[in-house]
Amino acid sequence: MSLIDTTLRERLDRRIEGLRDAREIKPGHPSVETETLSNYHARAHADGFTFDADEPVSKVGGTGTAPRPLRYFLAGFAFCLQAQYVRNAIRMGIELDELAVDVESEIDRRGGLGFRDEPADFESIAYTTTLRTDAPDSDVRELVETAESCCYVHGTLSQAVDLDGTTVVNGTPLDR
Repeated sequence: MSLIDTTLRERLDRRIEGLRDAREIKPGHPSVETETLSNYHARAHADGFTFDADEPVSKVGGTGTAPRPLRYFLAGFAFCLQAQYVRNAIRMGIELDELAVDVESEIDRRGGLGFRDEPADFESIAYTTTLRTDAPDSDVRELVETAESCCYVHGTLSQAVDLDGTTVVNGTPLDR
């Protein structure tokens, strides 16, 4: 059973055409408001939702009441990429029975501790996109290329860090 409602294609096409025909496409302004509740425990407000971040008890001041902040960063990347897969699968009429993005990263912890001269950053970010579909490999390759090129976070990260992506379709890595 497909996770993607391909019957939305007509509505999506109308929306895209409306934007394409617009005199001006105004920039988007995604935003989040945050506040510190106590020590590492923070709260964010976005789009009418509230969510917390914290550090584990093993960090002095952490209470372990919510995911760590970097987990939200990595999840944001995965969620953004997944949204582009969905949007473009609808556009292309591709049914997906499974769509998952797993993200792993490496950081030099010395940066976050102030033990090196360079700013703290990610050394690398690797992700695996898992798809299950009956679509031909050529269509899947086009979907992968389009989803990655339309994802704001992928575009930003690919210019800033060693970003290594793998796509697995029906259990087999996709050659790109």
